[in-house]
Amino acid sequence: MTRALVSLIAALLSAPACAGALAESNARDWLERMSMAARSLNYSGTFVYQHQGRLEAMHVVHAMDAEGERERLFSLTGPRREVLRDNQEVTCILGDRQAVMVNKSLPRTAFPVSFPRELMQLEQSYSFEVLGEDRVAGLACRLVEVKPRDAFRYGRRLCVHEDSHLLLSLELTDPRGEVIEQVMFTSIEFPDRIDPDVLLPDLSDAGFTLRHQPEQQPARSDGAVNSRWKVLRVPAGFMLTDHSWHQLSAQDSGVEHWVYSDGLASVSVYIEKSQQAQDNYSGVTHRGALNAYGTMVSGHYVTVVGEVPRQTVELIGASVRQR
Repeated sequence: MTRALVSLIAALLSAPACAGALAESNARDWLERMSMAARSLNYSGTFVYQHQGRLEAMHVVHAMDAEGERERLFSLTGPRREVLRDNQEVTCILGDRQAVMVNKSLPRTAFPVSFPRELMQLEQSYSFEVLGEDRVAGLACRLVEVKPRDAFRYGRRLCVHEDSHLLLSLELTDPRGEVIEQVMFTSIEFPDRIDPDVLLPDLSDAGFTLRHQPEQQPARSDGAVNSRWKVLRVPAGFMLTDHSWHQLSAQDSGVEHWVYSDGLASVSVYIEKSQQAQDNYSGVTHRGALNAYGTMVSGHYVTVVGEVPRQTVELIGASVRQR
């Protein structure tokens, strides 16, 4: 076999791998631009959220200027609700409950989908691919698939605006590729300036109950190590990202809270002492993409909740033990 023929065969064998690597890199570029765009742009639009056979409509206004990042989100269907966020606080006005809830603003990712800024960490658990072109709300967008490498997490199909790189639609898919939930803009505009008045709530808080969410006890680096509890199994790629205690009063035994994440999906584990001598607290429930698993371990309620497949919460929940 001649050297030229060997070189030709080697080139042909490596071509698919090179093409796949290039496609994944291109998809990653689109996702990184998308994550930046949702934080840095002024935009105002209406989107629909489809889940569990229901369709809800909401409006979002997002501003980024010298005062920082501000956002207002309010419902157009169902109960009247609003969420306002700035650099310091998140305010939720629940019209159907006559309540206003205020919490410190936590670092967040792009609306309307949670997506990390750094994507390299996701490559262990997901592959990325540009599928082609599409149109959403009359705008050309690039269709990008985020495909899980196992059955312990959901996939995502996103359409990213060709010009602004803002996310225009999202489909959350199960391990069989079927759509569980969908978010899609029906109209969107990108004004040079957002009038501060449109970031103010329509709902008056007169007569509402004001609730400040209690601050969590600061997580200690050794908190999980010194806990009486341990989680023996999590799917590959999931790492412990937070560990804290929630206590409503000095007499309250409190709830221990663990958070595991693969960088995109996250799962919460709650452990609380049972007040019942005997309790058959066990089983799996779900609401749309959200699955929850509950069980009793050594007189404690263990609840695992996450926007992940059922087998993920069952695997984690069944592995919780006392040290």
